[in-house]
Amino acid sequence: MYFSRVRIRSGINELSELAGIFKNDNYGVHRLLWRLFPGQEKRTFLYREEIAREQLGPSPSVRGEPVYYLVSQIKPVADENSLFKVESKDYRPQLEIGQRLQFDCRVNPVIARQGKKHDVVMDAQLQFLSSLIKACGLESLLSAKPDKGEYKKLLLSNGGESLNQRLTEVLANDSRYAERLQQVSNLSDKLEWSIKAHIDVALENWFKKQGERLGFELIVGDDALTKLQNSAYLWHGLPQKANKKGEKAGFSSVDFSGELQITDTAAFEQAVYQGIGRSKAFGCGLLMIKRA
Repeated sequence: MYFSRVRIRSGINELSELAGIFKNDNYGVHRLLWRLFPGQEKRTFLYREEIAREQLGPSPSVRGEPVYYLVSQIKPVADENSLFKVESKDYRPQLEIGQRLQFDCRVNPVIARQGKKHDVVMDAQLQFLSSLIKACGLESLLSAKPDKGEYKKLLLSNGGESLNQRLTEVLANDSRYAERLQQVSNLSDKLEWSIKAHIDVALENWFKKQGERLGFELIVGDDALTKLQNSAYLWHGLPQKANKKGEKAGFSSVDFSGELQITDTAAFEQAVYQGIGRSKAFGCGLLMIKRA
């Protein structure tokens, strides 16, 4: 296996324009990176996009262009006319049961319900808002196909003290967000923080299930909380040709970071080399690890 850093070659006058194009075209980036593996009909690599300035530090040659990290079965090759400069090294981390590692991973978290795939973040929001509507007895005021905005508007307009009490309970019972009760000044803020708390739980549960399958578990700190953070939830649109099923083309991504412990070396090796979750062709799934 190989671990590679791929950068746009220096000296390209249109660098800032290229960076803007790449930022909004996951499908195009995927195709360009695949060209580093000539003759390969099947994708054999994972990648993650970052901003060069944030990764490499201040330098006259480093600006806001993207930098890509790849894990691949085959060493990527950039010819003299390539847009990219490639630096590669052999990659075979020494893994042991019980080993603790720091990690970063960008994933596309989805769950299956009644044969359909659902975005974990959006699903968690809608499930939580729906439960609040029912708890406050407001179902009869909903339209036939309510969206997130309608749920919120109805709750804030008609939820009253019943809603306030339930949101207070949600935050008070979540050690990560209990202090927010001393900071929020209105019901709308309390609802948003409660939604965030519910999403965090849903994302943590999703990641724990990945660990059960892929040979790792999250480290729990002295505060009894798992060492897991999530950030940067984004929706990425894709051209229709990138979606073979003809559905609305796109996917969501979430960045996870934290600490884990290996429970099964063979399964964890699969996670390192083959990735976690879906949308691996579009920059998701690569598990970046280092010793804790």
